[in-house]
Amino acid sequence: MKAILDSINYRIPKSMRSLMGILVVLFVITGLVDHYFFSFDSIGNTLQIAAPLAIFGAGQTIVMLTGGIDLSLAMTATGAIYLISVKSSSGLLVAITWAVLFCLIIGAINGVAIGIFKVNPLIMTLSMSTVLIGFFSVGISTFLKGSSHVPDVFVTLSSGYIFGPVLSWPLVVWFIVATLVLFLLTRTGLGRLIYSIGDNATAVRLAGVKVWKVQLASYILCSLFAGIGGVILGGQSGAVSIDLATSLLLPTVAAVVIGGTSIMGGMGTYTGTIMGALILAVISYLLSALNTSEALKQIIYGTIVLSLAWTYARISTNVRRH
Repeated sequence: MKAILDSINYRIPKSMRSLMGILVVLFVITGLVDHYFFSFDSIGNTLQIAAPLAIFGAGQTIVMLTGGIDLSLAMTATGAIYLISVKSSSGLLVAITWAVLFCLIIGAINGVAIGIFKVNPLIMTLSMSTVLIGFFSVGISTFLKGSSHVPDVFVTLSSGYIFGPVLSWPLVVWFIVATLVLFLLTRTGLGRLIYSIGDNATAVRLAGVKVWKVQLASYILCSLFAGIGGVILGGQSGAVSIDLATSLLLPTVAAVVIGGTSIMGGMGTYTGTIMGALILAVISYLLSALNTSEALKQIIYGTIVLSLAWTYARISTNVRRH
């Protein structure tokens, strides 16, 4: 038995074991506060809440590993599901095509500006978010005027159950996204380059790699995953609004940094982001059970991000000194 436990501990990194421990402790505390949390129905609902957050986290993990960040992710998600809603009258294929093109364009613009023109990722994506807010604010009453209801097929995809209260369609979508991202980051040349650029972009450039192409691909992937997450989120709410995903932007960053991805780039895994999303989903349930306001939740998420960002910055500084 000891040999088996030692083997498990060897295979699972210490950081991951710590995250698992935190998740278990939070799970028990939340269950003690609200006994309904221990039911399968509640666990299933919590996993559904975690699904869009973790899918957003997939894209955010990729760009943060390159040393960047995407603050336009929430508005990209909102735009994708909004276009599906408005264009669904022309057929689902047309609506999906519009949404995919929208995500590709936003990701490409972010990637080109950051990779080729060297615009700071935070400034670029924050500006893009602001532009999209203005675009859709004007569009919903003029050239994008139409239905704000999500098509039934996406409602089912976002909240429908397959077997029992735990296995649902959002989890299937999440599983597919997780498989693709884990394969990308661990088994492909692009994944290795993403890590390398985050660790030392100058060295990668001197090795003959066109860094901007990797950054372009990273931001396009981030926008596509934002679109998928937006579909899940919109389907769960049943209707679309301009601030649909706004409240998840900061938790998305928090989930990534909780999972161990450094905001400086080059260090982290999507497995950690998944654990971070689950931890935040449980914390969200706990805070709701305690009748905590949305404002306080955002303060808590912001505190988490600032604390971990400071920690990673200190670690990176110490590594460079040595």
